[in-house]
Amino acid sequence: MKWTCSVLLFSLLAAGCTTLVPGTSREVDVTSYFGTPTEERKLADGGRELEFPRSPLGYENWRVTLGPDGVVRNVEQLLDEPHFKQLKPGMTMDEVKHVLGRPGDYAKYPNLSEEVLSWRYMEFSVRMFFNAHFDGAGRFKYSSRLEEPRPVGDDISM
Repeated sequence: MKWTCSVLLFSLLAAGCTTLVPGTSREVDVTSYFGTPTEERKLADGGRELEFPRSPLGYENWRVTLGPDGVVRNVEQLLDEPHFKQLKPGMTMDEVKHVLGRPGDYAKYPNLSEEVLSWRYMEFSVRMFFNAHFDGAGRFKYSSRLEEPRPVGDDISM
């Protein structure tokens, strides 16, 4: 029992050291946890949005919003159902990328007059692809989802 409590306490302490807390954490905490952002946007109030995609091989895209004082306002994982539901027909590629972050893949289908941006994500422990389909004018038409094929020899019963 003592060993279990020690392991649990260590796990809680280790998790606490890497957790970003809105209103408390600062930019230095963000970059020490995520590394260098791939994109940075300035906000009208002097704050900034920092993007940390884990694509093409990862399953998460993170956005951290900082206030003008460099304090974390918000930390959000962009590849989830609430963000997918924000996509509306007619949005541009840039608007879709702002909602979901940098895609992991891009494909063009000239015969269909279609371009597709794809993101890997997890849905109930299942590895998936979320695909945003755009028409020839670069406007969002619809989305599709596909389960990621399992590598040969990947046995989930283990």
